[in-house]
Amino acid sequence: MAHADLTAPETIPEPLQGAVAFVVRWIPLLVLAAGWELVSGWMVPEAVLPGPIAVFAETADLVASGEVFADLFLSVFRVAVGLGASILIGVALGIGMARSEPVENVFDVFLSLLYPIPKTALVPLAILWLGVGTSTAVLIVFLACLLPIVLNSYNAASDVDRNLIWSAQMMGTDGRRLLWKVVFPATIPEIMTGVRQAIPIAFIALVSAELIASNAGIGHLILAAGQIGNYTQMFAAIVVVSATAYAAVRGFEVLESRVMVWA
Repeated sequence: MAHADLTAPETIPEPLQGAVAFVVRWIPLLVLAAGWELVSGWMVPEAVLPGPIAVFAETADLVASGEVFADLFLSVFRVAVGLGASILIGVALGIGMARSEPVENVFDVFLSLLYPIPKTALVPLAILWLGVGTSTAVLIVFLACLLPIVLNSYNAASDVDRNLIWSAQMMGTDGRRLLWKVVFPATIPEIMTGVRQAIPIAFIALVSAELIASNAGIGHLILAAGQIGNYTQMFAAIVVVSATAYAAVRGFEVLESRVMVWA
């Protein structure tokens, strides 16, 4: 006699399916927190590796006091400017390279040389050019996010259905109108994928830049707390930036789902 699979979604009452999915999604994080709590104070001194309870309590204090918001808002602003610039330039460059051989010939070597360079290696040079502060952080975020967006835009524009383009041309659509009316709408799904991939990269690049080249921002807060030995606050700041990046990705996914309905 066959037995029903109790783990299959259809065997779970519908009102409980959402709760079960939520628990399953967060089980890895709970396991990580439990392991962290065991390691803290046992294998590693608690002064160096505070436990998750202490860290989350400090995170709540930072948020409740508002102490973290000035740095967080500055960091989010830097991410928004750097990522926004990379979207505007990356999409135009990717589509231009896909649709124009001269454009591809000009920029292909440059992008190929830029791609393997760790963007944090450019921070000292950016400091020489722009000084310490927002401009350097924005530049590093821009450079880090540019390649994923260019590559996704390029691949999407290269794969546009030729029949779609020919049909539009036969109806008198050409030049800029062809790019705007046909090619660009067809590339939107891949562009959105590139932007979604770039969001966490933007936060990684931001914190790396702020650790070296900023006197404010969440990365600077992490560095300052570590330098004075306040490791609980250091980890709390890391939790804040991680939660912010997660919220940014999830928020973009909601926006993406609405845009994809239109596309």
